[in-house]
Amino acid sequence: MKKKKLVNYVKNRNKELSEYKFGPIRVFVKDPLPAGFDIKETFDQLLYRIPNHYLRLVDVVYVGQFDIFKERQVNAVYMDGAIYTTNAQSNSKDMLDDLVHELAHALEEKYGHIIYEDGEIEEEFLFKRKRLKRILVQKGYPLDHLDFEKTEFDREFDNFLLEEVGYDNLRMLTINVFISPYSITSLREYFAIGFEKFYLEDRLDLHKVCPYISSKLRLLESSEENNHEER
Repeated sequence: MKKKKLVNYVKNRNKELSEYKFGPIRVFVKDPLPAGFDIKETFDQLLYRIPNHYLRLVDVVYVGQFDIFKERQVNAVYMDGAIYTTNAQSNSKDMLDDLVHELAHALEEKYGHIIYEDGEIEEEFLFKRKRLKRILVQKGYPLDHLDFEKTEFDREFDNFLLEEVGYDNLRMLTINVFISPYSITSLREYFAIGFEKFYLEDRLDLHKVCPYISSKLRLLESSEENNHEER
């Protein structure tokens, strides 16, 4: 479905849709946010923290409940130039995290050839996966049914990390190896979590744990800023 048609489709499905405009991004709230939630605060932070030329990669943000969340077992998705995020947000930071994470996937779509072409981030990711495998073998986990060299998202692998090992346990086992347990699930999530860390938290810490992601984001940000200055 084309982007413009997609916007009209969602709007026509719900005549009570609330519309906002924050910088270059249109926002449509399909289902009500929690009482007292300040959506302006969320997008003010987004505009403050993220370079404007990255924000322009997203045409629209939809807030509400969508079938795709159940299908993929997630609460936010980037698809066809739009970010879909749940209205069930605990606070402004939760929504900001979702938006920045999905913006990272928009960045991959636009600049994937630059991000991954030299293979450095993938090599870094797989090296850490092998390290994790050794740790889990030492802890006695059965791993024969899992492929630690698969870089795409795999539901069986994700369920193993979440349900058998547990994210709390993983967090302790992978300190200074992975930024978060969810970043272990695939190469794309490894990059997206790194993007979050780069723009929302501690860049120095990211560089220590994931130097190739850090270096690539610095290079990409610098080159894009120069390109926009020359225009």
